[in-house]
Amino acid sequence: MDKFDIDSYFDEVYAETFNSVSRFVVSHAARFQDAEDIVQNVYTRFYKRLKDKGFADIDNAEAFVINIAKFECRSFFSGFLKRRDKMMNMSDFDEEQSAALEAELSRDQKKLEDVMSDKILAKQIFDDIMSDDETVGKIFYMHFVMDMKLDEIANKLDMKLSTVKTKLYRTLERQKKKFGI
Repeated sequence: MDKFDIDSYFDEVYAETFNSVSRFVVSHAARFQDAEDIVQNVYTRFYKRLKDKGFADIDNAEAFVINIAKFECRSFFSGFLKRRDKMMNMSDFDEEQSAALEAELSRDQKKLEDVMSDKILAKQIFDDIMSDDETVGKIFYMHFVMDMKLDEIANKLDMKLSTVKTKLYRTLERQKKKFGI
């Protein structure tokens, strides 16, 4: 099976299922940060499964991904319970441990609406980039989604490294101006 077919199928399923999977996970998670981690694990596991076995046997992609989400939620929270059972009582902490815990708990957490507006802006920017120039879209996808280094992208796209850098940085500057970032 061609990697392009798998990537296309994954992108299609991701677009169709992200909202329902996110709602499912958020409804089971106590913290938004946990939900983000779980959703990321769901789609990572799904992509790995596609690479290993393809997608010909998947009849209902949404049901398949939701089942992965159920498994990930159970796995995540069973690990949480094990860690919780090993935790010390606050009275067992020395001054240094108490100070470290207090600092961690007082750290600012992003509000859900801020996180969602950031994600919406990121999607708008990514959609704008993808619609502008296919090559630039590939560069951004490979760099920011697939976490590839610029020299790897240049080799993969059979381009000079300087060209990849130029396209990336010029597009970043254009997006900053366009979206007022």
